[in-house]
Amino acid sequence: MPRSEILESVVPRSIIIGNSILGKLPKVIESLRFKPKIMVLSGKKTREIVGEEIHAIIENNDIAFETLTVENSTLEAAISYKDEVKKFGPNIIISAGGGKIIDVGKYCTLKPDRRVELISIPTATPHDGIASQFIFLNDPTETFIGESRPPFAILADIDKIKQHPDLIRYLGAGVGDTVGKMTAIWDWKYAWRIKSVKFSRFVGGVLQNADSLFQNQVSEAIVDQEHAIKVVLKALLIAGVLMGTSNDMRVGYGSEHMFSQALHAEAPELDILHGERVALGTILMAKLQGQDEEKIRNILESVGCPVNTDDLEDDLNSIAVFNALQKAHKVNSMYTVLGETGLSMKAAQNLALQTNVVDRGV
Repeated sequence: MPRSEILESVVPRSIIIGNSILGKLPKVIESLRFKPKIMVLSGKKTREIVGEEIHAIIENNDIAFETLTVENSTLEAAISYKDEVKKFGPNIIISAGGGKIIDVGKYCTLKPDRRVELISIPTATPHDGIASQFIFLNDPTETFIGESRPPFAILADIDKIKQHPDLIRYLGAGVGDTVGKMTAIWDWKYAWRIKSVKFSRFVGGVLQNADSLFQNQVSEAIVDQEHAIKVVLKALLIAGVLMGTSNDMRVGYGSEHMFSQALHAEAPELDILHGERVALGTILMAKLQGQDEEKIRNILESVGCPVNTDDLEDDLNSIAVFNALQKAHKVNSMYTVLGETGLSMKAAQNLALQTNVVDRGV
């Protein structure tokens, strides 16, 4: 008899992308079919961009709500925010902002006294966390904290995202996180072959096809900001939904993300976006995997995403890159191209120099 497997997947029920679509929020809330009590999480900047309109919409529909300003995405801060949320006792959390605010919102839904649904309203295109169930917070640097249910609904208003003060940089970072799927899927298959980890051929195939479509569209899309936002958003949302479909973080997380986390630990004080670190990691890991890293570099360069430490906003020492490459395999227990022992210092230096991620050794 054929072997049967149980596939348990949890994905967002509603995804809405478009212009001026925040007015659809009441219908999304109504679809939950219970009397809503809402906590709105936003940052100082995102409250100006989107928060005030959300408050007005909720008030006009006579829904009980409170607001909470998220200023920090450390685990310690998230614990305190969760305590504030618990005091109010909402059954819906709206996270309006970037990836950090959405991850804090996901953390606040973990193990409540009663079920709490999350509505994700991204104001930027930072990474696929806007749609996935996986939570990353700073503890003290970027760390996988746990898994919640994915957002019940995602409302991505193009007009609001266009107001981001650093739109082009965040679009580039979103592309960086998206191209990371090229090395993540390779690592997933590799672990399946070497370590017999669970692998979904269906999800892997869908992701690879979606990634190919994305690569064909991204370069031409970047000349039109509105189209670029839609392309990057759809790519990030597809990855996030596929994580829920397979219930596996490996869909969008591999050695490139492990390097990103290790690099953050080496230089936590620097202003480097998650997607920018992942972009550098993808170039490095693609070379190790035998993939065409120049193709990846060209995609990133076409959208202005950093491909070299000199491209970053802050000055990153090459030593930090070498150390991160040596330590990346220790970030978690996932088996990737980095193996179980990682790279030697010499191998790390050679890899960084050969890929032109850094221009000089020690």
